[in-house]
Amino acid sequence: MKQYEYIHPIDEMERITRKDFCEKFDEILDRVSEENIGFVITDSESNDVVLCPAHWLTFPLDNDFGCIINSAVRYAIGRHTYMPSVACDFVRKYINILDERTVEVMIEDIDKELKLGIAQEELWVGLRNELIDRKKHMKKWEASQSE
Repeated sequence: MKQYEYIHPIDEMERITRKDFCEKFDEILDRVSEENIGFVITDSESNDVVLCPAHWLTFPLDNDFGCIINSAVRYAIGRHTYMPSVACDFVRKYINILDERTVEVMIEDIDKELKLGIAQEELWVGLRNELIDRKKHMKKWEASQSE
């Protein structure tokens, strides 16, 4: 598993003006990549912008990621609190990056619980339907790649 590297604190990043950034564009981008650093691009008239390597913001998408999401859904599905909506909103937010196995497990878990009768059934049926649609989309994409 790839070790997550923490984002560098903004207050420790080098500051450059928008003008300097434009004038030294290639040099700045090379430094960001080669030195694994970020810059705060600033001017007095506007908000600051942070330039950093894209990998600082990537998700740790390994097997543990799907397992944790499935665990959160299993925990939330039987609750009579705000937790089901939090879990469902999280899944919806990241549904496009979930792997097929994670989606399949959630569908199976929700189906099993629906047969037993659960609180907030409408919420879970909605999520289940979205997961089924996502799975269909994944299958279509796989089929198009094999042609």
